[in-house]
Amino acid sequence: MRPDPWLVPHLDALRASVLAGFRFLHLPRFDDVLVLQGLRIAHGAMDMFRASSADDALAARFRVEDLESSSPQAVWHRYGPVAEAVRALLELPPHGSPGAPSLARSRSLWLPGDDLLRNGGLG
Repeated sequence: MRPDPWLVPHLDALRASVLAGFRFLHLPRFDDVLVLQGLRIAHGAMDMFRASSADDALAARFRVEDLESSSPQAVWHRYGPVAEAVRALLELPPHGSPGAPSLARSRSLWLPGDDLLRNGGLG
């Protein structure tokens, strides 16, 4: 079964993330997947994305050294459709290399492991 054409760029971005070494966790709903979460740790950074629909994705990069903090701050993030947010994350230079983002920004992001109810849900 072929997906609807409008879904192809989003599925291609997810496939590219698999090839780039991301591992996945899904947060299930009673009869379906509620959220897909992808994580990759490399070069001293954790790259992550979460997608609750093709048009609702968040991608971010965190320094591994900051993850022990109670409020780690992302050095880069992007909201938008899966195809745009995940592709932008995959296009970032490796952490620590020239052109890679390195300055932490204020925390306004959902993080893997956050209590979803405490943070007002996913939407």
